[in-house]
Amino acid sequence: MSKEYSEFCTLPCKVLMNKAPPIAQASENIAALTNRLLDIDYKVVVVYEDAEPIGLVTLKDIMKWLVRSENKGDALLKDLVTVPLIMVGLDSPLQEALDLMDKYDIKTIGVHEDKILKGLLTQNSVREMCELYPHYLRQYIVT
Repeated sequence: MSKEYSEFCTLPCKVLMNKAPPIAQASENIAALTNRLLDIDYKVVVVYEDAEPIGLVTLKDIMKWLVRSENKGDALLKDLVTVPLIMVGLDSPLQEALDLMDKYDIKTIGVHEDKILKGLLTQNSVREMCELYPHYLRQYIVT
């Protein structure tokens, strides 16, 4: 993260997380999920199995599957999911989340409270908010 963002890196993750990311069940058919999500703007889906978030499937994962798969009717979401879902605490500083994203070479991280997923945070959302809305973010900085 560049220097112009550094003043915001102490903010808690809860300030910038997406509180309502799309979700799906691991047993859901990939084609059915894709059809269900056509009308919304999404880049990543949180995949649940037995009421627990187990990982993520990105739009890029789905596009690769569409291009490479010969049998598009039978594939399930659990076949594409990236596991495990890496998470940080709700009140963890953005810098901690960004460091974990760098460490694991991922662009999206889960945000939890007491081990319950509360939202997602992406590198792009942090960058975009820091560039476009610094005045909004400054209200959260404790001096």
